[in-house]
Amino acid sequence: LSEGVYQYVLSEPAGVLGLETNFTGDVTANITLEKSIHQILATVNASVKGVFICDRCADEFTDEITTTFTMVYSWERTEETEEDDDFHILGHDDNVIDLSQSIKEYLMLAVPVKLLCKNNCEIPVHVAAEKHTVDPRWEKLQTLLRSEKN
Repeated sequence: LSEGVYQYVLSEPAGVLGLETNFTGDVTANITLEKSIHQILATVNASVKGVFICDRCADEFTDEITTTFTMVYSWERTEETEEDDDFHILGHDDNVIDLSQSIKEYLMLAVPVKLLCKNNCEIPVHVAAEKHTVDPRWEKLQTLLRSEKN
């Protein structure tokens, strides 16, 4: 590549990237490569559909998972650069940058910890209405708590 900005839109089935669990359809990645004399800056916007189970109501739902990240590829190691997850040193003969593993990892990290089918999902009435029995060993603490409130 000569110096400049390059745009790519790539699509691959989720299973090909190793995203079999919960993910369906194609992973779409909008990639912008900014090539300068010493490095390539890759900005990736990726998305994929997933099928999940709601943590509150246990209904199955489909949601789109999206992520954006930036990777830096350089041919030279300088004293101020350290190799980390987002910075890579390329060999002088390297002419292919494989972003598939990074896309997979960032999409998996983009899945929310608390999966809700909708923002205002409520606990089902039959679950919320169940009366929970208190272990008799904790009854004295309940009494203490009630006395503190008064």
